[in-house]
Amino acid sequence: MKKTLLIALLLIPFFGFSQTTKPIDGALGIKFGSSKAVVIAALKARGGKLSMSNAHAVAFDDISLGHKKADLLIVKFLDDKLLEIDFTFKPQDDHHVIEYYNNLIADINNIYGKGESTKKYAPTYSESDENQLNDLLVGAVEYTTLWQAANNNSIQAAIEKGTNSDLNVTLSYQDYVLINKAIEKQKSKDKSDY
Repeated sequence: MKKTLLIALLLIPFFGFSQTTKPIDGALGIKFGSSKAVVIAALKARGGKLSMSNAHAVAFDDISLGHKKADLLIVKFLDDKLLEIDFTFKPQDDHHVIEYYNNLIADINNIYGKGESTKKYAPTYSESDENQLNDLLVGAVEYTTLWQAANNNSIQAAIEKGTNSDLNVTLSYQDYVLINKAIEKQKSKDKSDY
């Protein structure tokens, strides 16, 4: 009896830890499915400055995710329902992009559990510690990490080339149901165009 009780007491911290990961249901305290008006109000309350708005998206400057200041935040909508939140972060320079990416991954892992990280190399390239930055700059490797919830909502982080050919770290939160509705809606529109 004492042995069973001891085993149960030892397992409680593990069960408690595994249940403390946060569900993927939005970001910045804003839930997927929220209206455009609710999103704009919430982001302005966080100090964000609206830089663009149309029926399908809004963009904000001066938004931080935790202690990381985003260079740009774009929020996408389908039928006035929040379906995707995209952050773009600019490390201080390209030489720090991998470190910045790894730190962001560690932060997200602490909240949502361990994501699945991959490095995908172009056919003529292979992994080499000496050339990681150069491989990123020439587009020879893709760094991505994916967190997938039981309801298929997801978060994806990546290192991408920006418009000025500098390297950025991106982070996207997506609602699975609304993303699929948006895809189907686009397919229907494309079909009707023919």
